[in-house]
Amino acid sequence: MKMFSMVPLGCLAAATVGIGAAAAAPDYGTLPVNPNVITDSSAYVTVPPVLNPGGQQGVEQEFNHRDGSRGITTTIAVLATPQDATGSMDTWRSGLASIVANQTSQPVTVGSGGTLVTGTSPDGSQSVGVLLFTEANAAVEVRFDGPANDPVPADLVTQYGQDQLTAIHQQLGT
Repeated sequence: MKMFSMVPLGCLAAATVGIGAAAAAPDYGTLPVNPNVITDSSAYVTVPPVLNPGGQQGVEQEFNHRDGSRGITTTIAVLATPQDATGSMDTWRSGLASIVANQTSQPVTVGSGGTLVTGTSPDGSQSVGVLLFTEANAAVEVRFDGPANDPVPADLVTQYGQDQLTAIHQQLGT
């Protein structure tokens, strides 16, 4: 259901992760948290993940509600350093004005720099919530699109973000 795009990941610096030539690359396709696990349902249909979107190491995955009313898009960029991850998050944040109108922002207890920006799509037809945070050398953006009169609850965003943080710890060893 992704209707608006964030700052292209191609604008971010490329990175190599691993120790020596023998190190196997992590399976980034398994990083995004499936919202069906959090909502204890089968309401969301997964779209196959896009590995290394825009040439940036990481993953992007969409989850669309089966009735078409909601969508969640998770983007995880894996960069060379924590400073690069913070830079990527700042770049994403600076691009939010083009996709989230009537913005409100609040800190959330997820990772480093956890922030939830909410509002509506520029045309007012949808609610939009964007969670941004970093963890070690990973920058994470989770976008929640829904009905204009039914925005994603902040407690659900925080839970989703904490589950995503746990997945990053488990799979990337941060």
